[in-house]
Amino acid sequence: MNTLYIADSGNYRVQMLPLSQSSSLATTVVFDVREPSKIYVDDDENGPTIYISVFIGNRVEKWTKEASKGIQLGDECRSCFGIAVDKEKNVYMSELDREDVLKWSPQTNLTKVVAGQTDQRGTTDKYLSSPHGLYFDRNSDTLYIADSGNNRIQKWKKDALSGNQVAGSNTSTPSADTGSLDEPEGVWVDELTKIVYVADTMNNRIIRWLPNTSVGDIIAGGEGMNQRAK
Repeated sequence: MNTLYIADSGNYRVQMLPLSQSSSLATTVVFDVREPSKIYVDDDENGPTIYISVFIGNRVEKWTKEASKGIQLGDECRSCFGIAVDKEKNVYMSELDREDVLKWSPQTNLTKVVAGQTDQRGTTDKYLSSPHGLYFDRNSDTLYIADSGNNRIQKWKKDALSGNQVAGSNTSTPSADTGSLDEPEGVWVDELTKIVYVADTMNNRIIRWLPNTSVGDIIAGGEGMNQRAK
């Protein structure tokens, strides 16, 4: 694809910038969406489809190629933040203020809770606290969740009733040491190596965690104030 998509939140739009071209001018491909939080671009045979979490609007929108208007997916997604899509085009969305993750099915147009306990916050593996960024590993049918309030990254296998921690300390206590996280908001996974990359927000750094390790490696940032990693 070699294209950069930008959630231009303050201007209520999403912009597209082809990286293979010499021009630095971006094209607006989504407009009149109030403060888009996160975007997911699915570059399938029908052209790029853009999924957008709209935090203030409490919803997820789907924009197909050259669309003039988005389509809301399912019901309300309260304080919607993270978004991910699996190979069956099911869409996962985190409800930051409800402590859960929803799954929307294109077959039924319905949503259901697939991770966390709605309106219940806790530190054990079946709970989430202010879930933020999401990543879906299509090779293993596994959802990774930036469990921000618990200062950890959780992975949830398909149909699981609880998650497994893959990054962060065992105490859920925030810290700047490399065995801990502090309110992580973003997560990305290398699907071949299963290395987990984390936007460790309040520690102002990007940190990676190899499988089955208790300490991460800082690969960017780590110093300075008010430079939030997302």
